[in-house]
Amino acid sequence: MIRFEAELSVVHAKIMQADQLHLVGMQRSKQGELTLRLNGETAKRLADIAHLLPVQLITPDSFRIFFGGPKERRHFFDMGLFHVEPSFYQHWQVFSKANKQRNALLKQGATAEQFRYWDNFFCQSAEAITSLRHNYLQQLSDEFQRLVTNHVLLSQVQLQFYPGWNQQHSLADLLQQNRATDVKMGFTQAGPQKADLRIKVEQQPAEEVLSRGQLKMLLFALKIAQSNVIGAVASKQPILLIDDLASELDADSMQQVFQLLKTINSQVFVTAIEPEPVLHLMPQHNTAVFHVEHGTLTLRTDDYGRT
Repeated sequence: MIRFEAELSVVHAKIMQADQLHLVGMQRSKQGELTLRLNGETAKRLADIAHLLPVQLITPDSFRIFFGGPKERRHFFDMGLFHVEPSFYQHWQVFSKANKQRNALLKQGATAEQFRYWDNFFCQSAEAITSLRHNYLQQLSDEFQRLVTNHVLLSQVQLQFYPGWNQQHSLADLLQQNRATDVKMGFTQAGPQKADLRIKVEQQPAEEVLSRGQLKMLLFALKIAQSNVIGAVASKQPILLIDDLASELDADSMQQVFQLLKTINSQVFVTAIEPEPVLHLMPQHNTAVFHVEHGTLTLRTDDYGRT
């Protein structure tokens, strides 16, 4: 966020991971130029900084995980996998290059030999990515079920992984069989770029069964489960940012959200327009309260004596 009449924004942070302090800086200009610094040196990739600090965000836009299509759900679970499995990013880079090259060949009318070359890279990286995703989503599903075991409705939710193609057939065979259709469409239709996390209640899509408030509860459970997996497997402490927590939640749902938050292995930031519905549910320890007005952040003492 760049203020009016300013040319750029700068953010500095100190991140403690595995008892090691990292100094991070990020600068973005109005022209979109991004400069990254890590421990006093220029960082070339955002991934070099991103892997230090797992951050999850819950806002009204987060409902896109249910309504926005497979891309939104891939973004959700790949974020967790990125932090849990270091090799995932390298496999994804190889796959992205192969997918881009193959799509270019589809538009150029390339030879069978050219397709064989890039299909080989495509399939090898696709299988590696799919194996990592399958293992990670099993961990995520196990943690999710542990969290919601006593919740009457959410305990009925099932997480089902679709890898991006029918695995009764080999991906290599499907690429060859579908080549004519891929040429007509101009892109590759089977592969991990089409993967999805199907969220079901009694085999029906959750968004068709649950109310808006129930979906928000489900959203919290998914994000908290992912934070816990990252914390347990990757030995990192994620950050969870929650915007306007009280929105669309009744008092009972709010109570259930805080029961879930008690289990989280994360630093949590919560914003609220009206603080009282949130403050009385917050723990008495390890909690700080801030007031924001006209861009000024002030540490305050609330009615419960927390500072």
